[in-house]
Formats: sequence, structure tokens, C-alpha cells
Amino acid sequence: MSKLSDVISKVQKLLNVAAKSDKPGEVAAAQALAQQLITKYQIEEAQLNGRSVSGDIVSVHVLTPDPYAIDKATLLNSIALPNFCKVLRGDGYCLIYGYVSDIDLCIALYTMLSAHMISEMTTKRKLVKSEKGFDKRGWAKSFFSGYAINIGLRIKQGKADAIKETDSSGTSISLVLRDKEHAIEDFWQKVTRSKGSKRTLTSISGYNAGKESAANADLYQTKIEE
Repeated sequence: MSKLSDVISKVQKLLNVAAKSDKPGEVAAAQALAQQLITKYQIEEAQLNGRSVSGDIVSVHVLTPDPYAIDKATLLNSIALPNFCKVLRGDGYCLIYGYVSDIDLCIALYTMLSAHMISEMTTKRKLVKSEKGFDKRGWAKSFFSGYAINIGLRIKQGKADAIKETDSSGTSISLVLRDKEHAIEDFWQKVTRSKGSKRTLTSISGYNAGKESAANADLYQTKIEE
């Protein structure tokens, strides 16, 4: 079985190279491929453990400081959900719940992509900020939401491709992964949390800069109960 540290290293190298590319579609392809590597590791781990889910569900504290604290939390949530993890947002931090290896993989992805997200926003906002009536803050919020949604789509696609490839080899893994999803969901239902807040996105231009094509959207985040 592959080592977790080796998988994380490969993911980091893949995203580092893609972030420096100016070829259309290469970054999106790298994001999906990174998730394929992650899902293949998760599948190997599940096959090793059979139908049982190994280890305990834990929580890890992840700093999401200002600026853009809520947007960083949104990105972490988009990464976590397809990877058998759940996220609660606090004041400048998040708690991510899941199995240790899945949390480590999510945090590795988040560390790389959050830096890329902010860098991309800064670069692209400079190209439009001179427009009449430009709402700098609203544009950035919309950009981050579009970016996070796009990341979520790429991750889901990469996960689906990895599962399909494994199933085509004659090894059905769906039931094992479903057991893990059910275990996480059962645990999550017992976690105390408050209703998430609603964010209305105001800039189609910003949203489309984060995601190629989209409309206005509302995002909800689950918060830690205070």
C-alpha cells in the first residue's frame, strides 16, 4: 500500500506545477488528478481493512485567519465533503472531523489550494478594479465562492473517475466507501452545531472569474455552536 506521506508529496508536486501553468484547462485537470491519487489511496486503505472502518473519528483544529476567513472555511468545506470529512467554522478557525488519514489529505489539499485561490483572486481583481462602480469586496467574495464550487466539482469528478477505474478492474469498492460515509454521517449527527449563515453573492463577474460560468448563488456554512 502507498504511504500517506508519499501520496501527499505527489499531490503537492502536481498542484505546484499546475499553478505555474498558463495552459487552458491544465490547472483543472491537475486538481482532478490530485483527487484521483487521494481516492486511490483511500480505496487501497479500504481494501486493506475489508468491510471494517479502521480507527477513530477525530477532530483537528485548522486555522483560517483573516483576511478572507469565511472564504478559506468555504474552500476547506468543499474539499472535505467529498473526502469523508465534515467541517465546522469558528472564529478564525475550523474543526474538521473525520478519520486521521482523510483529514491529513484534506489539509494538504487545502494548504495548496487556499494559497492558489488568494493569489488568483489578487491577480484577476487587478484587471477589473478600474471599472466604474467596482465593488472590491463583493467581487472578491464572489470570486472565492466560484473558486470553491469549482474545486468541489473537480474533486468529485476525480473521485468518481478513481472509483470507476477500480470497479472496472473487477473490484467493487462502493460498499466499503459507503460504510465510511455512513460512519462519518452518524458521528456528525451527534456533533453540536448551530445553523449556518447565508451569504448572497453580488458579483457575476467575480463569480465567473472563480468558476468559468455561473449565476448568483447562496452558500450555507455550518458553524460551531457558541
